[in-house]
Amino acid sequence: MEIYKERIMRFSKVVFILLKIAFIASIVACAVEALTWLWSVLSLHTEVVTIAGVEVEAPLLLKLGDTKVYLPMMWETGFNLSVDAEPIIGFDDLLRTVLTIIGLKYALIVFKLLRENGSPFREELVDALKKLAIALLCIGAVSGLIPLLAAGIVWVLCLIFNYGCALQNESDTTL
Repeated sequence: MEIYKERIMRFSKVVFILLKIAFIASIVACAVEALTWLWSVLSLHTEVVTIAGVEVEAPLLLKLGDTKVYLPMMWETGFNLSVDAEPIIGFDDLLRTVLTIIGLKYALIVFKLLRENGSPFREELVDALKKLAIALLCIGAVSGLIPLLAAGIVWVLCLIFNYGCALQNESDTTL
């Protein structure tokens, strides 16, 4: 029994570290998106920029010598960006990122609980899984089908672990 708990704890530690990195990266991305969205909503001086043969009107963030920085982080000085440029990050993009951060936070809680104890059959773990399922459901409402399916899978895991908790309690009380 202890070998399984040890494996769960080791694997949960690795996943926890990866989720922590994703969580921090998402916060940074959200801050950049929020600033970009805010500045695109404000009335900044705009210029017409040609990127990959397409003229786009973009807000000018700053000018350093011959280098001009536009929102969202487009620059013009001898660079040829062959990407489709969308000058404005929409509010839905920002909302999706915020909901992703919330989902990552609940996933961190789940794997923190597993990392600390190793036993998946605990009430606090089931509660954290329920919150993760609800967060995934909200993400799916703005993102699409895959987070909705993930929410359903996590909810089924909640039911399984809840049943495991009941069996664990029954086993503990009979011993």
